[in-house]
Amino acid sequence: MAVLSFAISQRIEASMMQTAAEEGALFTEFFLGPSAQELATSRTLSPESVKNLDDLLAGKLGERVRLIKIWLPDATLVYSTSKETIGGRFPSPHITAAVEGKVFGHFDYLDDIENATERQLHVAVVEIYAPLFRTGTPEIIAVGEVYNDGRRLAADLASIRLTAIGIVGAVSAPMMLILFLMVRRASDLVTSHQTSLVQKVIEAKNLATQNDRLRRMADDARLEAGSSNENLLGRIGQDLHDGPIQLVSLLMLKLTESNDRKSAGTGYDGPRDASLQVLTARILTELRDISSGLVLPQLDGLTPNEILWLAVQQYEDATGVEVGCRIGDLPEDLTQPLTICLYRIVQEGLNNAFHHAKAKGQRVAVSADTQWIAIAVSDTGSGCAEDNHRDSRSRRALGITGLRNRVEALHGTFELLSQRGSGTTIRAKLPIARTES
Repeated sequence: MAVLSFAISQRIEASMMQTAAEEGALFTEFFLGPSAQELATSRTLSPESVKNLDDLLAGKLGERVRLIKIWLPDATLVYSTSKETIGGRFPSPHITAAVEGKVFGHFDYLDDIENATERQLHVAVVEIYAPLFRTGTPEIIAVGEVYNDGRRLAADLASIRLTAIGIVGAVSAPMMLILFLMVRRASDLVTSHQTSLVQKVIEAKNLATQNDRLRRMADDARLEAGSSNENLLGRIGQDLHDGPIQLVSLLMLKLTESNDRKSAGTGYDGPRDASLQVLTARILTELRDISSGLVLPQLDGLTPNEILWLAVQQYEDATGVEVGCRIGDLPEDLTQPLTICLYRIVQEGLNNAFHHAKAKGQRVAVSADTQWIAIAVSDTGSGCAEDNHRDSRSRRALGITGLRNRVEALHGTFELLSQRGSGTTIRAKLPIARTES
């Protein structure tokens, strides 16, 4: 806005100065032209012409015009109100421009050498240069220089400057105030949003910390549940072995002794006693199968590879079925929940294949990389749906749902792929978890 004010005042000043110069050119042509005509043939003015020029300032015109000078085209001063510098040569670009036919005007404070005498006026004057033409021709025979009193023009220009500054200021002040208020409001809005975002970030961090703590607690709870489940299964198996199995064994022993006595006394073995003995033997066998499936063998001191081979060997010893195995090298420092999960997958997969696929084409494949362990237990039987597995829980220690929960508790993935006529595959992928040293 300051630059705009300065540009406006400068433009107005230039316009007013050009107008003053054009008026001064008319004055020079009208008053100085007749007296300067003899310079077309001479380099000096006659005394009569000098007197006429001096008389111009003695009258009313002298109140406005302070100085008059006439220059030859070569910058030689042939007339001046101050007689001391007449005859001197003072080259100037303004004289050169006037010789070329241009009119020029500007404020002058009489600082030039030729104005040493007039400097005592101590007023601002408007210095105007205008060409003087030979009458009736475009020939320039001299240059007229007029010094008008510039106090009025200077006052007008000062008033115009102040007016321009006032107008621009009056317009710019409300604009600046509005801009300030807009920026202030935007700044307050940004600050408010920033504060809100910072608060939300803090809340998000707190929630993330809380979620992480809850996740760790949930993981610990799942692992604890798995450990408790193993302990519960072990106790159930032990209780079955120490309780019902012992009682059924005792019943079986008594039935055998009773049949022996009857056979020895009468030689007759009743069919009811024989069927009761067979039924009791079957119950005893199933209770022992359930008990052996529930009780986890002693795994301490065994590596993960040895534990998986142990599960396969126990199955082969119990069923007499050979299982194809491809077990890669596993890390030896796996956590106990992960090791037990791998053992249960092999155990449950092989037992299911024995009951539902008649132990056809049973295979166990285990591989590991730096982050995951992949395990698959498959068969080439007739295939069955997962619902059929759920319906047969009474014939096995662990169900598919239990295996799925174990795997998901360890952040792994579990799949049961089964199609009739194509066999069944249990496939799991578990992240490697190592014991802390």
